[in-house]
Amino acid sequence: MLKQHIFADTHRVIVEGVALRFFLRTHDAWVPVTDTDFQRAYELALFDPDALRKDVLCPNARRVECDTYEGWYWSDGCRSAGLCTFDDRSPGECPGMAQLTAGDVS
Repeated sequence: MLKQHIFADTHRVIVEGVALRFFLRTHDAWVPVTDTDFQRAYELALFDPDALRKDVLCPNARRVECDTYEGWYWSDGCRSAGLCTFDDRSPGECPGMAQLTAGDVS
């Protein structure tokens, strides 16, 4: 029988033996955040940030997502970006994502 485990409000989560770590881009650095903060930022990135400031919901056409064996990266194409690393990696241990994680892709 499959058991479902829910981990909330932790920076490091283990899912089926794989350690996931969550980071958000703050200024010029990756800052560890909880899984729930990461999820909230990701969900906000689904909507156009300029329109959100005007209280209008519309899809974000500038949003970018990329994944490799090292992790999963997303950006709202403007100010916000997140990185979920696999196998307990830090952002600096993801050379395959170095170009994306070096700064904003916009």
